Amino acid sequence: MKRREMIRQVLPGMGGILSGLLLAAGYAPVSWANGIWFSLVPLLVSLRFVDRQAGGLVGYAAGVTFWLASLIWLTRVTYVGTVLLAMYCALFLLPVVITAHAWMARFGTRRLIPNLGLMCGLTAVWCGSEFVRSTFLTGFPWNPLGATQYRNIALLTHTTWGGVYAISGLIVWVNTGLALTLLRYLRPEDRQLRRPHLELTVSIAALLAAFVLGLQGFHRAEAAATGTEMRAALIQPNIPQDEKWTKEKIDFIYQRLEHLTDSAVAYTRPDLAIWPETAVPEDVRFSDQAYALVNRLSRLGSPLLVGTMDAIWDDEGKPYYFNSSMLFGTNGLWLAQYDKRHLVLLGEYVPWGDDTPFLRVMSPIAASFTPGATSTVFRLEQPGVWFGVLICFEDTMASLGRETVRNGARLLINQTNDAWFDPLAASRQHLIHSVLRAAENRVPVLRAANSGVSCAIDRFGRIQDVLADDAGGVRIHGFQITSVQVPPTDMPLTWYTRHGDVFAGVCLVLGLPIFGWALVHRRRSFAG
Repeated sequence: MKRREMIRQVLPGMGGILSGLLLAAGYAPVSWANGIWFSLVPLLVSLRFVDRQAGGLVGYAAGVTFWLASLIWLTRVTYVGTVLLAMYCALFLLPVVITAHAWMARFGTRRLIPNLGLMCGLTAVWCGSEFVRSTFLTGFPWNPLGATQYRNIALLTHTTWGGVYAISGLIVWVNTGLALTLLRYLRPEDRQLRRPHLELTVSIAALLAAFVLGLQGFHRAEAAATGTEMRAALIQPNIPQDEKWTKEKIDFIYQRLEHLTDSAVAYTRPDLAIWPETAVPEDVRFSDQAYALVNRLSRLGSPLLVGTMDAIWDDEGKPYYFNSSMLFGTNGLWLAQYDKRHLVLLGEYVPWGDDTPFLRVMSPIAASFTPGATSTVFRLEQPGVWFGVLICFEDTMASLGRETVRNGARLLINQTNDAWFDPLAASRQHLIHSVLRAAENRVPVLRAANSGVSCAIDRFGRIQDVLADDAGGVRIHGFQITSVQVPPTDMPLTWYTRHGDVFAGVCLVLGLPIFGWALVHRRRSFAG
């Protein structure tokens, strides 16, 4: 009796924490992608041995553990913000936990049809919940479950119709099948049934089918791929964040940008040289020194894409600041501009401005930026390609990438500055979102980081030409010459590019009534 009581009181909590740690291990710096296929099993098994109140606590503990462990790099900016964000994101695991607990309490785990129903139900609820987290209010789409498989080219192929949620759903499906099989093995009355169960069979079958079909789709698409070869120089100045805006370092920053760009263009005249987000320590349009440097470097023979701040003033003299990307032609003239549309809460703007001084305390910025109004599609006359820009964490927003490609871009460029954060976890977690944007839309992505991961990603999501030192370190200054094949303007758009998150929306519509039923039918006792 004491042993049973200990199991009921201690092991479920440990199971929840273990699941949280296994989930976090799927992302950088550990990046144990294979572990994600059974990461939810300890949590789901634990729910079978607790009442509804304890089940909610176990699930929430799993969520908080996962988010604290995977967002630990954010503490370099704010400890309070990290904890609050982790507690917020953990709430989106509760619909899955409540649904699983109520379903097993009502139907048990011994019958095949209810078990298959739970596998379908949890898949829908998870994908719907993940979709809401990614889009609700400003949205926080960081580290979706499917992103752990960013190296798996076969599974990435499925993002062309279902986005990352198609992979997330498959992972939940497999985890639920494994958990139900294990629960049947654990029950003393089911000892005579200790043989492979259909729940396990359909889990593995779905995984194998997804892999085979995805690999076939990838090979067909790769064989049919055409496009224009484009060479780019990715400039990474690696300026520490505490030095970027100090007057004493302005000349040093200009000298490093000049030296790296001069060297890159002289090495092999690229079709485009790319500076990272806010690479220039002053506004290009309002600084003689900055404009003179950009003008001279762009006249070396390669157009220059510059990350800079910009500003406009209204009739009353009120300034509006923008986080911008400007393209300068080989004649030294400013050709086009994109203003960042999706701003980072507390990192680039403070809600309600002066009316929320308690929020401003948690923000490192002195003034809020203004969001841009639309995507910009830039044109490179040579070699004749169209591209769009995603600044900083905009590459985490699938909708922005889709819109830019629908508007005509056939190449995405991510200009970013990850110097705020841990070079191991944050910058590598950030990278996988660019991989998803490439795979979803079947367009290449170029990344130029002040500090982080500067690299090229082909249209299928394969990472290449990472700027790193001999030890694999990415926090260095230098430049990377790379080339990508840019699809033609008349390429067929993927289903996902054309229609968006239909799969996630269907999961949300199906998952809401399932979750609603679970809220009504939760039980303290378990079915047999």
